[in-house]
Amino acid sequence: SLTVRWRGPLPAPRLLRRSDVPKGRRLGGRVRARLDEDRAEAEAEANRVTGPSPPSRSSGEDDLRASLPSFDFSELSGRYQVILGIAIAFVICNMDRVNISVAVIPMAEDYGWTPTQAGLIQSAFFYGYLLAQLPGGWLANKFGGEKVLPFGVFLWSAATFAVPFLAGDVGPLYLSRAAVGLGEGISPPAAVDIIAKRVPVNERSRATTFVFGSMHAGTISGLLVAPLLIRVLGWPSVFVAFGAVGVVWCIWFERFFSLNRERLDEDLQAVGAAAGDSSTVGDNGDNGRVPWGAIASSTPMRALTYIHFCNNWAQYSILAWLPTFYKDELGMELHEAAQLALLPALAGIAVSFVAAPLADNLVERGVGVTRVRKLMQSVAFAAPAACMLACLLRGEESPHLVTWLLPLGIGFQAFSLAGLYCNHQDISPKYASILSGATHLVASLPGVFGVPFTGWLLDHTGSWSFSLFVPCLFFYLTGIGVYAKWGSAEQVDFNLKS
Repeated sequence: SLTVRWRGPLPAPRLLRRSDVPKGRRLGGRVRARLDEDRAEAEAEANRVTGPSPPSRSSGEDDLRASLPSFDFSELSGRYQVILGIAIAFVICNMDRVNISVAVIPMAEDYGWTPTQAGLIQSAFFYGYLLAQLPGGWLANKFGGEKVLPFGVFLWSAATFAVPFLAGDVGPLYLSRAAVGLGEGISPPAAVDIIAKRVPVNERSRATTFVFGSMHAGTISGLLVAPLLIRVLGWPSVFVAFGAVGVVWCIWFERFFSLNRERLDEDLQAVGAAAGDSSTVGDNGDNGRVPWGAIASSTPMRALTYIHFCNNWAQYSILAWLPTFYKDELGMELHEAAQLALLPALAGIAVSFVAAPLADNLVERGVGVTRVRKLMQSVAFAAPAACMLACLLRGEESPHLVTWLLPLGIGFQAFSLAGLYCNHQDISPKYASILSGATHLVASLPGVFGVPFTGWLLDHTGSWSFSLFVPCLFFYLTGIGVYAKWGSAEQVDFNLKS
């Protein structure tokens, strides 16, 4: 038999169309059947040659896909990529900070710790955190925040990872938690150094709020994930998993900077040139000498140090005692009190989405930076003070009002992220890490002394109002007055004053 092989494209099958039927004649059942048969044969032939065609999507589905938000990390500018990476580090930071508060319960049962031993182990963090502040600021100023931050993350992650292997001996365990504090203590000055040098002033509130506000997300994540890991794998899994995440971040961050060094340096130069401040670009002082005397004698710096202390007194004391207050004063169950303790972090996240864009928009509209910082900080202190006053006046009549007002008030302190937390960079981009370390040093004292002092007052007075609310109100109100009188966001050349 003779076989003919066709080399060209197949001719389109000839279909019988409705137009082939003469006008005026009725399209009968046989003709319809013929049309259906021809259409089915044509589709089968096309599928045999070219494969089945993909199903067509409706325009509505295309519109829906186009409307969905998309995120591509590679399309972000260099400074935004860096800020996002730092924010992730601070999520891990607070996860490793709060994990002990959950894991200490089964650990104490396994090792027979007394409440005093458990309390000392938890407090070890603050001693390392306190000692690391000024050295962390000096290191970031000397070597750059990009180098110091990964070192801090690795230190606290390795110390966290080691906890299950040291828990049998209280001494080494205490040192490991202090090492967590050391690593986390040098990280804020490093982050401030990076933001001061890489972010222009009209974006500074959003960058600072995004980085330090991510600690709220870390608190929530740690308090939610740790109990699940303990229930499924036991308490050692919390420290192993959280520590491993931090080590992975260090590897990624170092690789990211090594692959993008040239592009990131160009972005750094552009920000410094736009600000008209060469000190933001690779200059860390005159021959490495830090003007400590000029910094210590600066009036705006002293005001900033005091309001940072006031901010942390309220935050540390309320967060530490809030579950106990709910349980003892309002008669809640322990699990209910623990769940409500998450509310300040949730409120802080919500408030930060308002505070940061508001502050930067005001700066972009020409409002003075000093005025913006004072406005943000006044709201950060006045709003929680008003909530506490309402609790004092109406707390006995409406206990449910207290349940929600206290976390809401602490949430309003997130306005500080657009206030005092940006002020170090405003005063001196060159020495921002040093200023941050100095104020964090003083602001760490409430964690070491303020929390037990609140307990001492409670033991001697038996009054939650006097022991918890009154000191916080004092620091809120005096902080507003001090910052309004002596606070400033004007740049200071400390080298000229030294």
